Amino acid sequence: MRQLLSKTTILSAATLLALSAGAAQAQQGDPLYRYQWHLMNYGQSALGDTRPAFGVDLGIDDLHDYNIRGKGVVVGVLDSGVDIRHPDLAANMVPDGSWNFDEENHDTSPTDPANAHGNAVAGIIAAVGWNGIGVRGVAPAAKLKSFNGFGDCGLFCGLFTDEIFYAWWDGAEAKRQDVSNNSWGYSGTAMQSFSENSVAAYEGPMSQTREGRGIVYVKSAGNDFISNCPAEIVAANVGCKQTGLDTRNNLLNIMTIAAVNADGKRSSYSSPGSSLWVSGLGGEYGRQVRYQPGLQANRYQPAIATTDLVGCDRGYNNYVIQTNFGLDQVNALDSAQSTIDNSCNYTGIMNGTSAAAPTVSGVVALVLQANPKLSYRDVKYILATTARKIDPNQPAAVHANGTVLVPGWTNNAAGRAFSNWYGFGLVDATLAVETAGKFKSLPALVDSGWQRVEPAAAVAIGNPAAPARLQIAIGNNIRKVESVQLGWSTNYRHASSTAPFPVQVTLISPNGTRSAVFPAMTRLSTTAFKADFFASNAFLDEAGQGTWTLELADVPLAAGAASKGSLASFKIRVLGH
Repeated sequence: MRQLLSKTTILSAATLLALSAGAAQAQQGDPLYRYQWHLMNYGQSALGDTRPAFGVDLGIDDLHDYNIRGKGVVVGVLDSGVDIRHPDLAANMVPDGSWNFDEENHDTSPTDPANAHGNAVAGIIAAVGWNGIGVRGVAPAAKLKSFNGFGDCGLFCGLFTDEIFYAWWDGAEAKRQDVSNNSWGYSGTAMQSFSENSVAAYEGPMSQTREGRGIVYVKSAGNDFISNCPAEIVAANVGCKQTGLDTRNNLLNIMTIAAVNADGKRSSYSSPGSSLWVSGLGGEYGRQVRYQPGLQANRYQPAIATTDLVGCDRGYNNYVIQTNFGLDQVNALDSAQSTIDNSCNYTGIMNGTSAAAPTVSGVVALVLQANPKLSYRDVKYILATTARKIDPNQPAAVHANGTVLVPGWTNNAAGRAFSNWYGFGLVDATLAVETAGKFKSLPALVDSGWQRVEPAAAVAIGNPAAPARLQIAIGNNIRKVESVQLGWSTNYRHASSTAPFPVQVTLISPNGTRSAVFPAMTRLSTTAFKADFFASNAFLDEAGQGTWTLELADVPLAAGAASKGSLASFKIRVLGH
């Protein structure tokens, strides 16, 4: 496995020369490649005022040189639309393969000049390589399809369920795709209703796509670690919003993606949660102080360089920064006055888990070129077991009373390291492709079905020394867990929809591994505490049969004080092989 080197690593002159020569050769084919630290990072200057830490990249290494470029793989982009005539995307767009829900035609090119999100996502995945212009995609030979489910007002528009179904499996254009990228999510902080029938309505059709192998669905975790967050929650370091609140992040078919910055640590915004799978590279904000002074330090760390809407009167490069900030430039790539590229067809400020997800979709395309027969479960497993453990000293989030709310990296009983910040770690393209080429497909899925317990008398939710507990025994012969889904109900009532929520929810496997499914001190905007559908991936490769335990503790509850509520029911579904 590639080793993640620190900033202080001292390289020989010969090594630096070789790296620089390789980058220069690549740059001849794609002039902005040098700024794409997420593809090849040797500590070079990037768009921002700090250099990326050497080795923090996707691990592409020599794959492109060996023609592992995503050839033969089709990636669907459900987003705000793609400029299908962009000179760095057009050759990779499937003719008549996209769908515009508003106009009911195959042209998803945005007309709103601010609607550049989907175009930036598409460029990260599959911008054309070695064509003498712009940037390069993670999978520069993959083909693209676009579904503009958000309409022409961009991500501020709603996304309807029937549009998701159309873009994921039901639409004519969706029938032939191998990967589906979804850089969007639920923006609220309330528990959503999501029945067991709803789960089946998604997972059944999703699993039958790609001739039964299943499209690989990649989805952003969210950008709510500190967004609109009360100071108490920020101080607790648990993250303002958990990924599981977006119910689709909990589906077996979904890989939920966290974001890592150019220092090899969690991007400041990246939402945490037990439903994460792996991490991609989303960077920070890509600003430069000479153009936009007076910002927080992370604003000057590199973002992701990618395609923008064509022209200087639209897109992030000029229109958005002028409209939002009243500036012509926020870094050296912006505007027609740029000495780097004055076409305005590219941007260096794309970030978020919206950027991290397509870096993973691109890696999936490389993996599927290496082995097209892989199922979605195979691909998930390969990425998880080849991912790099980054930020190994991730701090635990500890309550003032000493209760560990989120533990940082935890090794489960099967020896798999998992983090509520990073999932199984940062994807490693080279190791994943090498593994894919010789991978023996996973055995058939074993599904325990939903098992539930509802005691005659609800169990009081006490303090961490006396939590409410309910247990369920799983008898299926699941030798190795792939994911666990769960739900619970209580009569607990939260006093305030803006104050930190005080109940800690922990799932414990038969082998004793503990997963923080819903940490205390998280934001929850509804007063009732009932969850239809959450997931934890922390138990990968553990044995699934045995007794699973759900614990709920009122963390701020003083010893001996009366509980504010009781645990009324617990349900669980264990999936594996």
